[in-house]
Amino acid sequence: MNNNVISQRPSWVNTNISTNVNIHNRWSNVMQNRPPGFATTLPAERRYYWNQWGGGVRTNWNYARYHNCFNDHWWSTHYHGVAGWHYCYHYNRYPWAYWWRRPAWTAFGTWFVWSAQYPAQWSQPVYYDYGTGGNVIYQDNSVYLGDQRIASAEEFAMSAADLATVPPPESQEVAEAEEWMPLGTFALSTSKSDVDPTRILQLAVNRQGILSGTLYNSETDVAQTIQGQVDQQTQRVAFRIGESENVIAETGLYNLTQDEAPLLVHFGPDRVETYLLIRLEEPVEK
Repeated sequence: MNNNVISQRPSWVNTNISTNVNIHNRWSNVMQNRPPGFATTLPAERRYYWNQWGGGVRTNWNYARYHNCFNDHWWSTHYHGVAGWHYCYHYNRYPWAYWWRRPAWTAFGTWFVWSAQYPAQWSQPVYYDYGTGGNVIYQDNSVYLGDQRIASAEEFAMSAADLATVPPPESQEVAEAEEWMPLGTFALSTSKSDVDPTRILQLAVNRQGILSGTLYNSETDVAQTIQGQVDQQTQRVAFRIGESENVIAETGLYNLTQDEAPLLVHFGPDRVETYLLIRLEEPVEK
């Protein structure tokens, strides 16, 4: 059975088209007018911070402890309601370790059907870094990208929810015909002290920029579907998980090519946390 809830706009989202357009335009203007090197390379202290956090998780990583997740036998015992758009239709067309691969940033230049429409915005990648010392900052109930105010905190959460909510495909045949690029497999750590996380994500993206994935909780042995999309002009990525209408996660596409990807998680319009996705080493197929 498919998960249809994930394609329905959350009930707490009430922004209108005009508000979303204004948010998007402010963000796009920052992207288009950014100085060379803006946010492509993190300041040394920020890279050290994320690397230390990720290193603590990698030290404890052991594939066997996570029920050999996402291998060729795992899927048959972890059925769950997938979203309308899902890479599972192509899963068996490749060796299972293929879906753990890290993408090269340059591959996106020819992957997306719309990349050539926005050359300035895609001329260089942006690493979105959340919180003090980062480039996406909450201050006085507003969200800033660099020194540009983008939206109120509430509007920002709602814009993430709208980006993450993707209309379903016209038919299953359309969904099955899609091509998917693997983005890799990540541990989801909720804090620097969470060095043995139980949640693992596997992500992929299609040529239209729709994100698909699976979240697996090794403690409960439960899998949930992931669906979202890439913004065509800002490189912002937002996605939803399972049947929750409250949890919206966002990061940047370039983040998902790195070893550590800061993840901003909205819990409705009023609460936000910063987590970390840590890329897991591609296991050896047996």
